[in-house]
Amino acid sequence: MSGKTTRKRILMCGPAMSVKGGMTSVIQNYRRTPWGEFEIVYLPTYVEKKKWQVSLYFFAAYWKALALYFSKRCCAVYLHTAEKGSFFRKAILALTFHAFGAKIVFHHHAAEFEPFYERLPDAGKQFVRRALEMADQNFVLSGSFARWLREKAPGARVTVLYNAVPVFPENPYCADATRILFLGRLGERKGTYDLLQAIERLDATLPQEISFLLCGDGETARVNEWIERAGLQRRVAHVGWIGREEKEKLLPQVMLHVLPSYHEGLPMSILETMARGIPNISTRIAAIPEVIRDGENGFLIKPGDISTLAGHIQTLCADRALRKKMSEAAWREISENFSLARHMETLLENLRMLFAQGNR
Repeated sequence: MSGKTTRKRILMCGPAMSVKGGMTSVIQNYRRTPWGEFEIVYLPTYVEKKKWQVSLYFFAAYWKALALYFSKRCCAVYLHTAEKGSFFRKAILALTFHAFGAKIVFHHHAAEFEPFYERLPDAGKQFVRRALEMADQNFVLSGSFARWLREKAPGARVTVLYNAVPVFPENPYCADATRILFLGRLGERKGTYDLLQAIERLDATLPQEISFLLCGDGETARVNEWIERAGLQRRVAHVGWIGREEKEKLLPQVMLHVLPSYHEGLPMSILETMARGIPNISTRIAAIPEVIRDGENGFLIKPGDISTLAGHIQTLCADRALRKKMSEAAWREISENFSLARHMETLLENLRMLFAQGNR
């Protein structure tokens, strides 16, 4: 870069791009998107390795963050965070850079922040509250989490900033697709085994061409054992992680996305599939009901309600007209309210106001 620039530099910290999950998807979208008068300097502070390697990686990243902050003349630090170790690592960075006068932004992606907080001892809760209230901005994914955070940390500045995705100019959904997708980390929290039980109940009645794709990392070995024990190898066509290119090839073949989670923030998998007009079945938790309107652009169930889950899958498999109706409503919902362009407008306006306020 030659000459002087008036762009405000922001040091952004989050996971390495090799880390799988919704937070990484959000950051990848950010790194492909113009930030107007702001310039992002991105530093990964976490990798998926053994605990001692994670600690060593963060220790090195901490000192690199200090070097970047001063050498790049940054004026703010933007921290993508979840719960547990993720939050404590980012809180250490926040407290450090706050002492140097930096603007501090937490962008919360946690699916289980509330139970994490409640399990902490009093000293741990006090530390969390201090970090939250010290930040100049806390971006959260849902109105429900915003209310909870304000209750626990009354001095925190909180703004709801929904996740968002790029949108298609026209609905690309194929109503005659025959694959049902689960996109997320395989395990209890995402409701993977509830879906498997629903598949087992439906196996004898669903058309033979309907297949299920369980796409994600996590408990792949346990899931494969479950499928083999239940005799569902013919019905479940894939188990395991898929990369971005493979996912893009797969999505046009998907008729339905199912994510019966127990704990969430705002899953990127729901937004990504709805942006393609794919109807969703998910659970009435966190920010999900703020995107999926039950009976209009998808179905919502209570976590663990396997009978209702199976019933909704069967209904949508049998009713092409309903799939098309929900598809159009799903695509329109994302286009109007959860597009990346709209999200960036909200984010950048909040940052402008943040810098206009001066120091707290």
